[in-house]
Amino acid sequence: MTGTGGIRLAVIGAGSWGTRAHLPNFAKRPDVEVTALVDPRREAVEAAAQQYGVRHIYTDAEQMFQEVGRLDAVVLATPTDTHCRLVRAAVQRGAHVLCEKPLAYTVTEAREMVDALHAANRVGKVGFLFRYSPVVERMRQLVRDGYIGDVQLFESIVLNAQFMNPTAPLHWKMQRARANGGVFVEYGVHSIDLALWFGGPITSVVAHGATLVPARHHDGTNVPVDVDDVSSWIATYASGAEGVFRTGWASLPVGGGGLRVYGTKGSLAWHLDPTTRRSERLLVATVEHPEPRVEFEFAPPYDPATDAGIHPLGLLARYNARLDASFVDDIREGRTSGPTFDDGLAAQRVLAAIRTSLDERRWVDVDET
Repeated sequence: MTGTGGIRLAVIGAGSWGTRAHLPNFAKRPDVEVTALVDPRREAVEAAAQQYGVRHIYTDAEQMFQEVGRLDAVVLATPTDTHCRLVRAAVQRGAHVLCEKPLAYTVTEAREMVDALHAANRVGKVGFLFRYSPVVERMRQLVRDGYIGDVQLFESIVLNAQFMNPTAPLHWKMQRARANGGVFVEYGVHSIDLALWFGGPITSVVAHGATLVPARHHDGTNVPVDVDDVSSWIATYASGAEGVFRTGWASLPVGGGGLRVYGTKGSLAWHLDPTTRRSERLLVATVEHPEPRVEFEFAPPYDPATDAGIHPLGLLARYNARLDASFVDDIREGRTSGPTFDDGLAAQRVLAAIRTSLDERRWVDVDET
């Protein structure tokens, strides 16, 4: 059961991520009351509400905002094209907002959301959960301490077999009208946020993408897929460094993914086990000690709640639990810690440049206005 006092919170979105990653974290906290759960699919919202003891369910967010009593915070786990209007409605109610990534559909929407949040003096957080990996945190601290010198190259590889099966049905993430892109948005935005976090502003990009499965089944017919199943891009940093990115959601991962940062004095690599997602480690090599070695490893005890099943969340659930806890701490302590809506806007600008590069097949400058 949810708590009966403290922060009154609504979760909008009872899909897989909302119910598997967010709702359990807040429902078990004694200082948080999940007062409402919203999803247009009545069966999904009823099932999740019964499982986690949520008293009020809605199929329409606007109705929830009008009828619910005191509302301190909102968690958005909804399609990208809904984020802007829902964030504006939430802050108008005086609620703090944790919004899943990407922040918005366009840069214009992202700016509106940032402005609305700041005007209301509310806490805003974006679902860039990889910042909460213990290995990634350690990795960034080493970079900030100058352990590998000046950053020269950032490299990210994120591959997943989520949509590898060509008979898998159409998902809203495969529709440009809903997401404004495919895997470069869904997975790539995480890499972009980390790239900005590690290396500072990105100034230009050039991208290529491909649709591996041109049509998907939906409501008895085949519907064209108009987004990328795989995409890669090169980015230039304001510092003169370079970034290289590869993403895919229709490929079977092998050999591990993660990210690497190369500097003038050494290199760092984050390896996340791609199969079970139950372990991660940080590899280090320096000019003085060029043989790569494990500097830090994180492999928590097995937890059936997150590590069991065909598609376990594994460490992703643990990262997200830390993100959710930080959101509550920010509200209680009146602080703003990253990843903020401003961080989401910075990533949105890079996404927009990649979108243009894919459409026009050219280098594109990242607009910082």
